[in-house]
Amino acid sequence: MQHYFVRQFIVFILCFMVCTTLHAQPSEIITTEKGFPPNSYPIHGSDLLWKQELEVQKYVAEHPEALRSNALHKTAWSFTVGSTKAWYADNLITGLTRDRYQVPSTCRAVGTNCYIFVENASWNTRVDSAAVDSILLYFNSKTPANPSMGIFATDTSAFGNPPNVDNDPKIIILLLDIKDTYSGSGGFVEGYFSSFNEVNPSQLGYSTSNFAEMFYIDTNPLNLRTSGGLESGISTLAHEFQHMIHFIHDPHEITFVNEGCSVLAEVNCGFPIYDPALYANEPNHYLLDWRSGDLTHVLNDYSRAARFFVYLRDQVGIGVFKKIVANTQHGTAGIDSGLVAYGSPLRFNEILQDWFIANILDDRSVDSLYGYSYPKLPKPVEQSFFNPNIALTTDSVQNYAVQYLAFKAGSQLSATFTSSNPALIIKAVEIGASEKLVRDVPRNVKFTEPLFGTTYYAIHFVVMNTNPNTQAIYSYTASGTGGITQTTLSYAGSAQGAILIPGPNSNQKLAERFSPTVSGQLYSVSVKLSNGVNAIQGSGKLRVSACQDSSGSIGGVPGIRIGTSVDVPFSQLMSDSWNEVNMQGANVPITARTDFHIVVEVVGTVGDTLQFLLDNGSATPTSTRTSSYRTGLNGIRWYNRADPNYGSGKAVSHENLLLTASIAVPTAVIESATQSNVPLQYGLEQNYPNPFNPSTTIRFQMPSKGFVTLRIYDIVGREVATLVNGFQEAGTHNVKFDASNLPSGIYLYRITSGTYAETKKLVLIK
Repeated sequence: MQHYFVRQFIVFILCFMVCTTLHAQPSEIITTEKGFPPNSYPIHGSDLLWKQELEVQKYVAEHPEALRSNALHKTAWSFTVGSTKAWYADNLITGLTRDRYQVPSTCRAVGTNCYIFVENASWNTRVDSAAVDSILLYFNSKTPANPSMGIFATDTSAFGNPPNVDNDPKIIILLLDIKDTYSGSGGFVEGYFSSFNEVNPSQLGYSTSNFAEMFYIDTNPLNLRTSGGLESGISTLAHEFQHMIHFIHDPHEITFVNEGCSVLAEVNCGFPIYDPALYANEPNHYLLDWRSGDLTHVLNDYSRAARFFVYLRDQVGIGVFKKIVANTQHGTAGIDSGLVAYGSPLRFNEILQDWFIANILDDRSVDSLYGYSYPKLPKPVEQSFFNPNIALTTDSVQNYAVQYLAFKAGSQLSATFTSSNPALIIKAVEIGASEKLVRDVPRNVKFTEPLFGTTYYAIHFVVMNTNPNTQAIYSYTASGTGGITQTTLSYAGSAQGAILIPGPNSNQKLAERFSPTVSGQLYSVSVKLSNGVNAIQGSGKLRVSACQDSSGSIGGVPGIRIGTSVDVPFSQLMSDSWNEVNMQGANVPITARTDFHIVVEVVGTVGDTLQFLLDNGSATPTSTRTSSYRTGLNGIRWYNRADPNYGSGKAVSHENLLLTASIAVPTAVIESATQSNVPLQYGLEQNYPNPFNPSTTIRFQMPSKGFVTLRIYDIVGREVATLVNGFQEAGTHNVKFDASNLPSGIYLYRITSGTYAETKKLVLIK
């Protein structure tokens, strides 16, 4: 534990050494529907105050009676609407332990369980009476999960009673412009709880403690006058209130568990889970890690904690968390103690392994331990093999982490995983059209599945490291028959036209035309849905078909269907995500240089709706807008489109579906990392040219296939571009970086692949 805090201290200091830009103070900020500016994202600030927490923890450890006796020396506040007070808040720009300042504020509401104060400078500019009334209502009386139970009652029921050092049962909520390093984009602190306020000012030798139960919610750039900003702020109420409860019961808890309980508090109150895709992109990372000083990667930590604790709730029940919070042990030992006290037969190590399986399978019908109750969580990244013949490969799994290897083509698979580490646990998740199975895979023993390619079309190997202290090294090799190579065609952002297809009874469908360069079978189709709240409505199905190209028709309207259609229930689709539709059973032959069309439609009852993201002709795939595609009284209709050519069968070139089609080509080539053109080791070269304007090339080498990230950061550590984020073949790769939209300056580029990581500088001069 001592080494953990030393590492966190170093990271925190480095972060604040480079953060020199003060918090922006615009009179008005343009916000998105989420309630904050574009290219911005909220973070919770409680863990940023860990140096203060250490000071308080040290005092509490030496004076355990202090928190119990504080209330005896304090008279209740008894504020009324209109009461004024200058509260102390924390300056998160400097990160100094005792850098606090006073915030003149006025009490704007009083409820059963809270006083709501608003910083005077924010009143009627960033906060109005409607926002205050909503916060009061949700804290006292209702949540999305329960219309008759507010955040106060929901959190106390789940995690325990709050402290009471100020002898007043009401919690103080201060809405203010939190001083942080936000400067118009990137991360901003949405709210925080400070345990300093729980200690009598005289006990620590200075007077900047408010000596009250309170927490802080941001008003800039978070805009509480918007519906999205208000929802985000109210969700943060549940998060920070859990921190307050956790402090009085276990002030020494590790950050992962404390923050995990707080992100669970949001879900338990009915708010969305913290971005689950962030963990899905980084499953091979130490479970308990917390990167407090890194305002980018700490988001992955929140995501990882959210998914683990939501899974724990779904498996054991919300009641176990009051036991986890109340016991005096910390980390995984505290989780086990809580499980024992709650009467659960499960233990952390078993839960960890089942969680790793649930993340890739997520199907409680196979086993209740192998899925969530929370719906539609994105699957983690995995290395996919489309040829079952794999040469000997060595890899590693971080402590308390996992890797996923997927075999998706071929037949009669055999695989051997070699390791002397008993902490390395391997499971095979086998997926078929009508059957799913989870099998043990012993180390150093050949695993065989003769039904691969017939009963099971995919096998996912879940390689888990159950050791909390060290990474696990292992090797694997595989063999089988058949296999394919994959060619992916994408018209996301291309000039190829989207086509609206008139049909019987005014039915309408949407299609994209593809021009294949290879012959084979259609393997899969992926389509991206909107991130809107109502992106998926109803219980219909997405139907995907392939059609011939009707030569000579205006715009190349699709002709006769090839093979069969594939239907995907709405319940299996995810908004704000690419949805892959497996087309292997549709029997769609593809011929090189013969155009074909992918057609999508909604099948269901009136009102069943999907919202797709559409490319608008911009070079960047984020420049998209949403259109709804739903059933109408006369069948399928396309809504929200104004182009006069629709209905006439003409091509439309300015907006397209974000759509990909993957073609499988049979092959017998054995994948090998021993070819003569494969580098012997990893390498990251200096970009050329350097300095550059506006583009440069970055070259890197891979001795074996692996998952690679290559990202660009500014000098203060904020990510400005992601160049590579996926599996790369062994060999030498060149990546072009276009910095046309960035200002002159020094930037860093960093590559990671497995345990390999390297960083270099590049200089942009305009």
